[in-house]
Amino acid sequence: MVRWRSRRYHYIAIVASGLTIGGIGYWWTQGSATVRYDTTEVERGDIEETVSALGVMVPSQYVDIGAQVEGQLIKLLVAPGNQVQEGQLVAELDPTQYAAQVAEDQAEIVDLQAQVNAWEAKLALAAWINSANQTLVRTQSTSQQTARQSEADAKVAKATIESLKAQIEKTQNVLKYDQAQLDRTSIHSPISGVVASPTTSAYGTTWSKMDVAHPGQILNNKQTAPILFRVADIDRMMVRAQVSEADVAKLTPGMRVYFTTLGRPDHRIEAKLASIEVTPELINGAIFYDADFEVSNPDHQLLPQMSVQVSFVVAQAKDALVVPLAALLSTQRQNGATVPPCPKQGRDGTEDKSSDCVLVLQNSRPQARAVTVGVKNDTSVQVISGVEAGDELVVATAGEKAPGAGNGGGNGRHRGG
Repeated sequence: MVRWRSRRYHYIAIVASGLTIGGIGYWWTQGSATVRYDTTEVERGDIEETVSALGVMVPSQYVDIGAQVEGQLIKLLVAPGNQVQEGQLVAELDPTQYAAQVAEDQAEIVDLQAQVNAWEAKLALAAWINSANQTLVRTQSTSQQTARQSEADAKVAKATIESLKAQIEKTQNVLKYDQAQLDRTSIHSPISGVVASPTTSAYGTTWSKMDVAHPGQILNNKQTAPILFRVADIDRMMVRAQVSEADVAKLTPGMRVYFTTLGRPDHRIEAKLASIEVTPELINGAIFYDADFEVSNPDHQLLPQMSVQVSFVVAQAKDALVVPLAALLSTQRQNGATVPPCPKQGRDGTEDKSSDCVLVLQNSRPQARAVTVGVKNDTSVQVISGVEAGDELVVATAGEKAPGAGNGGGNGRHRGG
């Protein structure tokens, strides 16, 4: 330890290590009171203001494959973890009853068509007889009654044919439905993706895993829609972040966002905010809104239901002058430190509320200097004007009196280290 002596004050310099601010320590002697203050240096760097939120990973596209018809599952052609392609056959139900119904419909159509053919023959005969009778009645070779009867027979035959054709059309529509039911016993994947177990909820904090169906299982779609398994496209994943109502107004679609997962906290993944859902969710009495965005996932390292820590970049500055937030006198004042007032700003002598101020060590004395601040986060703040890189700023903590605050103003100092 080294001592310096002057006419009025004693200065003691020490080497500061492990300081809260990471700066340089000072001892200030006023009368019999000696108070130690920390300092920090103005540096250049990057700074961001962010909104933080917790989120969960969801496949960008997924489908719960279910059975649209009742029956016994006789074949399950895929298993969890398998990759399937759009249109691929993945399961089969027992088609017996549906095939029988289709065959019955087809037989009925054949029968009705045969009846049409028979009545068309009757119509041709009735039309010939009617034509002959109409000629004979004009020469009075047959009675009016016979002519009218033959005319009626022709009309009946024609009407019967029209009725049978209507029945054929109706049965053909029934056949289309029954054929569709038969086709549904063969289940195809509507999208390409990975086979996975379904869950009771696509995302969120409350969900449980469901079992994949198994061959021999009887599926009854009249009670609940039976789900066999889930096919998820995980080549692209969606992040759903829950943002509090206090922060959601700061978000805009297109803004930069990044996130990390619990498994890889040092791996930052960048994206852009896609949308903010307008319907809120109530969680433990607080209101949250879902902010959604997608990211590419070619290596499939991101999986459904993974928890993520999301940061939405509200503002940022590159290669800016940056100081700890604790260097601002407004922060020190809020923390309970006794600090000098900021210099007056403007022609009317009023304080500019858009500015702040700091204590700068200049010519061995602290000076309160007005600064203009920019991007601010929980620990640091950008200084747009008022200081330069390398300037040393005094940081007072709760219960301390900063140099220049109160009686006597700032006194001598010596820096150690």
